[in-house]
Amino acid sequence: MTTDAHVPTARRTYLIGRSRPNAIVGRNRESGEIALIIAGAFLGMMGGLLVPVLSLRIVTLMGFPLLALAAVYVPYRGRTFFKWFEINRSFKRTLRQGTTYRSDAQEAGTMLDGREIEVGPPPGIGRISWLPAPFGPDEVAVLLHADRRTVTAAIEIEGPGVGLRDSEDQEALVDRFGTLLKHVANGDGFVTRLQMLARTLPADPDAHAKDVTQRGDEQSPAWLKDSYDQLQSMVSTSSEQHRAYLVACMAYNRELGSEAQAIAKAAKCSRDEGIATVMVRELGDICARLAEADIRVRQPLGRARLSSLIHGMYDPDHPIDHIQAMTERNAWPAELDAMEPQYLQAKTRESATRDPWCHATAWVKEWPMTPVGVNFLAPLLVHTPDVIRTVAVCMDLEPTELAIERMLTEKTNDDAEASRQAKMNRVVDPRDVAHHSRIDQRGDDLASGAAGINLVGWITVSSRSPEMLARDKRTIRAAAGKSYLKLEWCDREHHRAFVNTLPFATGLRK
Repeated sequence: MTTDAHVPTARRTYLIGRSRPNAIVGRNRESGEIALIIAGAFLGMMGGLLVPVLSLRIVTLMGFPLLALAAVYVPYRGRTFFKWFEINRSFKRTLRQGTTYRSDAQEAGTMLDGREIEVGPPPGIGRISWLPAPFGPDEVAVLLHADRRTVTAAIEIEGPGVGLRDSEDQEALVDRFGTLLKHVANGDGFVTRLQMLARTLPADPDAHAKDVTQRGDEQSPAWLKDSYDQLQSMVSTSSEQHRAYLVACMAYNRELGSEAQAIAKAAKCSRDEGIATVMVRELGDICARLAEADIRVRQPLGRARLSSLIHGMYDPDHPIDHIQAMTERNAWPAELDAMEPQYLQAKTRESATRDPWCHATAWVKEWPMTPVGVNFLAPLLVHTPDVIRTVAVCMDLEPTELAIERMLTEKTNDDAEASRQAKMNRVVDPRDVAHHSRIDQRGDDLASGAAGINLVGWITVSSRSPEMLARDKRTIRAAAGKSYLKLEWCDREHHRAFVNTLPFATGLRK
């Protein structure tokens, strides 16, 4: 009698690779960079034609193109001069206009009917309107972002706990979540973007000891108490609480406006309330899909809970679950200062000390270039104790047909570039070979019905002082390296980058 040998199945791996901007002309360049190179070449040509002196003619003929190429290609403090130009210009304009923000919530007051006077948000957020909408037995806060023309709503979910499962359960969980993304992208709904937020905060390290003191048996033997005290002293005193949130985003377009108008006409309400009704319907569908993916929804975020979450991101001393007296105007900090280029300072009126909190935000410049497993973000999410951080991943979903067309265009361009390099007898770059294999793998996934996803990651680190912030930034950079990620800190624009880790589903250009 013979038995078939057990062949282990290969575990799922991920290979995202570096982002490659595509301009109208050129490869791996942005349109602005190509325009700068063309402008430099044009000025050099005009100088060679119009300048009468031979020495100056040579200088202008060679100087302008070289300056343009240096501004685009030569690294300068981690970026190029082309990248730094707009950042420095915006930062100087912000300094001229004033970088301090002070909330007027204390002096705003209320109307006679009990409604609160609205208070504007800090710089970088834009105009926001809050709409409460019933969501089952609770309520959910629907935010209308006038400047971005988007509609968002957030729910709190339980982390899937991928690290506590075996390989088969991990694969099944990932497949079910992929089904959720495919349904949202290819469905006839209005949600086009999802954001996952992972908030990590320090918990009370003495909570267990306090519980033992309060609920322990005083009649227990002395040797048992001593033994338990020794065991407690040997355990690490660092403790963390992890909270996960999902934000759904709808783009306000003509179809959404028509649907909201039809609902408002039928229910005899305003158009904004019709938009909120559409968001509640979409959010209910997403919650049903989350249940099928074995991800439990804890609660929707109403006005009080969402305000408490935003307030806690500016001031980590504020407990997230403390929702008493939390309204939309109390969500913002009392003071905010973006004067420092390396970090953002924020302070609330309930802060434990007079010193403000320091926040620094980085974006994921490069995703894994080598195959990684399901838990490749574990060093960043779990294995970094005593660092207050928020990890945000924003996913822009597109239907399978559009993703296939974009993949075919990219593959055609890469094949043409490879053919040109072969005709010139140049050595093949192994990174280009790996990129071609990634395109082929993405084509196979899209052919099987997967949805197209454009994603971007942001990480915000919060500390009490600039010295502690510099230490925590080094810790996060090391953890990101273990996750095969490359980070770039958003110096001189932290007040805008910080918004991308708030539950607003921002940070990704359409």
